[in-house]
Amino acid sequence: MADATRYLGQGLLYALFFLPIVYFTHEPQHRHLAEDMAELKIAVRHAGVTIGECTDVQAGAYTPLPGNKQRPQICPRERSPLELELLMDGKPLYRASVSPSGLHDDGVASIYRRFTVPAGRHNLELRMNDNVAVEGYPWVLEQEVDLQPAQVMVASFKDGFRLQ
Repeated sequence: MADATRYLGQGLLYALFFLPIVYFTHEPQHRHLAEDMAELKIAVRHAGVTIGECTDVQAGAYTPLPGNKQRPQICPRERSPLELELLMDGKPLYRASVSPSGLHDDGVASIYRRFTVPAGRHNLELRMNDNVAVEGYPWVLEQEVDLQPAQVMVASFKDGFRLQ
């Protein structure tokens, strides 16, 4: 009889412990996006073109240095900032100029943005310029997409834009 009471008490304690867990896993409904919305993300990590050209070193400028430290050219390290523009159905949704990272502006530029947009058919246009010496946008992606409700679409860049 004492064993049955103990097992019954244990079962009651387990139920008191698990009932709140079961309740909180099912009841509070969380919806990340509204039912008619989708999410568009831009994730770009890219090093712009180096600004400037290498210049030849005049003969004798490095003569006091040992042979392994003498250089025939001096090349700049600074990179171009990224100019990025996102258009949706012909209207600008995002426009930014992102400087490269690093102490001498010689690293990569990183862009990460999220946009909540209406689901449905849209004409997306992504444009990017990674060279200050060039006018306009050398990298362009223009594509018609059909976003489903609660869909997440990511635009990334590696030798050209990709939508996933």
